[in-house]
Amino acid sequence: MNYNLNKIKIISLAIKSKEIKPYLQPIVDFNNKIKGFEALSRWVNNEHEVLLPYAFIEDIKADHQLLDEWTISIIEQLICFLMPRKMKLIDLHLNIYSSTLNTTLIERIICLNKYVNVVIEIIEDDIIYNEDEFIRNLDILSKYGVKLAIDDFGCGFNNESRLYKYKFDFIKIDRSLTSLIDVDIEKYKLIKRIKKLSDEMGTTIIAEGVETIEQEKLLKGLDIKRYQGFLYYKALPLEIITELQWSG
Repeated sequence: MNYNLNKIKIISLAIKSKEIKPYLQPIVDFNNKIKGFEALSRWVNNEHEVLLPYAFIEDIKADHQLLDEWTISIIEQLICFLMPRKMKLIDLHLNIYSSTLNTTLIERIICLNKYVNVVIEIIEDDIIYNEDEFIRNLDILSKYGVKLAIDDFGCGFNNESRLYKYKFDFIKIDRSLTSLIDVDIEKYKLIKRIKKLSDEMGTTIIAEGVETIEQEKLLKGLDIKRYQGFLYYKALPLEIITELQWSG
């Protein structure tokens, strides 16, 4: 118990001191031009070691106060970065948990949306028990032009009726599918089915976790329009983002 409390205290201090920072991973189009970014977290400690989310994210998610602090901190850092820059034509994807979507967070997302096109990413399991309140909050954000994406689609049970109910702008295909598309025919068929569904809904698919030319070739053969993965870019610190070329 003491170990856990100490770890929570250390993570909280890291959030407050902004050691836990937003990194951005580019999302590219069919022609490999940058069309957006996903905000991911990295912990850059005092020794300048960059710790990946597996080192801290589960502890953050397990503590409601930490989750609130972390979410607000990441958004505030992004606002400070984006405010002096002209990136309004670019999409910025944020992973948001329904339990954190209170008045304060809604206000900060609306503020961030002044400088970039915010896309909220959610996973299906996160909304099942908070659905009515979550829908009301999403309605508020949609009035300000904030878009919605369902993340990790295809990695488990997926309720297709919920896709129609929420009117998602983006469906993100989980890396567990894309990483095996060139070796597992069933994964290929499932992605093809998801693509057909997205066409019926008028929704854009983003294929996550693309790492090889072979995977990209098969995905492009299905006419998927957007891609994310190490084949194109890893998650980059904010100071590197300004050196990239992108289009809205």
